[in-house]
Amino acid sequence: MAGTAWSGNFANPSAAANDNFKIKYGKLADKVFNAGNPITMQISVKQDFVGKSLVEDNPLGFSGSVGSRVLPLSNVGQYVNSILISKKNYATVLVDRESMKASSTSEGAFFKFMDRPVKDALESFDRNKSRQFFGDGSGILGYGAAGAGNVTGLGTTGSPYIVTFSIANFNESNFEERDNVQVITGITSLVTGGGGTAEGGDTVTNLLEIVAINPSSRTVSLVGVSPALATLVAGPLPLGAAAAICMQRSYMGDLTGLRLVSKLSVAFDAGTPSLSLYNIPMQRRWRMYVKDASAGALTKAILNDVAVTVEKRTGKTINCIATSYLQFQKLLDLSEDQKRYTTVGPANASFKKAVYGFEAVEYMTSTGPVPVIPDRMIQNDEIWFLNKNYIEYRLRPGGAEWATEDGTTFLRVTDNDQYEARYAMYGECFISPTFHGHLRNLAL
Repeated sequence: MAGTAWSGNFANPSAAANDNFKIKYGKLADKVFNAGNPITMQISVKQDFVGKSLVEDNPLGFSGSVGSRVLPLSNVGQYVNSILISKKNYATVLVDRESMKASSTSEGAFFKFMDRPVKDALESFDRNKSRQFFGDGSGILGYGAAGAGNVTGLGTTGSPYIVTFSIANFNESNFEERDNVQVITGITSLVTGGGGTAEGGDTVTNLLEIVAINPSSRTVSLVGVSPALATLVAGPLPLGAAAAICMQRSYMGDLTGLRLVSKLSVAFDAGTPSLSLYNIPMQRRWRMYVKDASAGALTKAILNDVAVTVEKRTGKTINCIATSYLQFQKLLDLSEDQKRYTTVGPANASFKKAVYGFEAVEYMTSTGPVPVIPDRMIQNDEIWFLNKNYIEYRLRPGGAEWATEDGTTFLRVTDNDQYEARYAMYGECFISPTFHGHLRNLAL
């Protein structure tokens, strides 16, 4: 656990080195946050989230009344408050004091020593933010399934727990070696992922380290202490439908993501009562259009169905299509004689397209072409139809930044010869559901 602030020279590390850390990596941090992902880099970021929650009015119907023969009886407009609750997102960097001492003879050596761990931490922060954007807000990386393979192993380095996921519930990009995760049991809602219990709670007792990932067998190998997994091994049983693997100490703490909006919309269309998004009840004008392809092949007709339906509902056309790499490959083959290629530049015009640009296929809408961009966080069987004008990151003042309120970027780790730097972001992702579409369950 981090504790005492670090200040002074390398016996107490120098203020000069600390300031250089902030200058060098503060700018890098901004670039990673704004341009590290071809989808999320185009989403508006507002640093206006103050107070306990953020409340905004959302018009869900026309105001007044109309008629033709007799003066109509008027009604007030329907404006419903959305309530955003701030979520916490972190990345941390641990550095060894002896290594810093060894590199303390020059500022350049300090930079060289720090370059890689800071870069990796910020890239991991962006990776986790992208995962959340396409996630369901639960922090769950993979849900269990009754038909998956049984859990095996002892949780040791020589014999790790091996958890097998079903084809539908495995997304390789959600898992990374060296990430720490937790087992969730007792999930009562597969819509939100809620109702469960994180093994070990917010302690580190039952955190499990991912040591290997095998995409072909859809298995994840875990080292650590887990009575829940030990019970499944003794069964032997699989990780069941009411269980999951979650990012460490993050259960139900992620930003609201597109998958949650989709799952709520599907459940509402199926007649499930008492569902809400941002405290607004799910209803006809507060839902995403979700198209189930029923394992069918990707065709022009099904693409047009989703894009046109979203436009019909809202009067607005989509301006970005986000797809898995698998469906992107199929899309490339679908219209070989009609594809156009473009370079999608970042929202910040000061960035050079040669460095940050992204080549994409364009899809023609009624108002012109929109880019089709693959993202590794998207599941293999799906495509998202987005209007980025109706998605916002609403963050606390300062946005995503290094924590320096103690007067230093570094904090000494209690009972350890290490120092820790923390990168933090507080806020929420606001997605107005009606302006987007989701095409899912496409043929693999």
